Amino acid sequence: MIFNLSEIKDGGLSLSLARSPGWLGDSARSEITSVGSDIEFHIDLTRTIGEVSVQGRIDFTAVSRCSRCLNDVSVDTNLEVKLLLSPSDKEKKEESNDDIDYETYRGKTIDLNDYMRQQVNLSLPYKILCMNDCKGLCCECGCNLNARQCECETLLEDSRFAVLKDIKI
Repeated sequence: MIFNLSEIKDGGLSLSLARSPGWLGDSARSEITSVGSDIEFHIDLTRTIGEVSVQGRIDFTAVSRCSRCLNDVSVDTNLEVKLLLSPSDKEKKEESNDDIDYETYRGKTIDLNDYMRQQVNLSLPYKILCMNDCKGLCCECGCNLNARQCECETLLEDSRFAVLKDIKI
């Protein structure tokens, strides 16, 4: 996503494009979560005096395993992008609006690749659940407790506190 400033006309520039998960490189491949669909970008670039405003949306599907039961889970992810680009010779603006990111560009071209990769990578969930009340796996036999109840004995007391059971107060 490299743009020439001359491409952004008075009315702005609207883009809708898609990138494969391979566009992210090795940074998005992990054992925890990955991108399971094309990454769709819907971006509007608007040029003002010396600055470029980038606003839009990034949509993709994150794929992971449930943190409790290890079933595969897909989560639709929608990110909102708000970025203000200034030439590198200008100082960064210090404003109180935390919703807008500030970056710089050099020359007559804008490269959004690194910024967009960073946004996608930061939005990948670290832990994910297949459902809020997921029961997980049995710690004895490994049975998925969402599918069926296992035959293992349920030990209600913690063995680390068994010594305290006989103390009389």
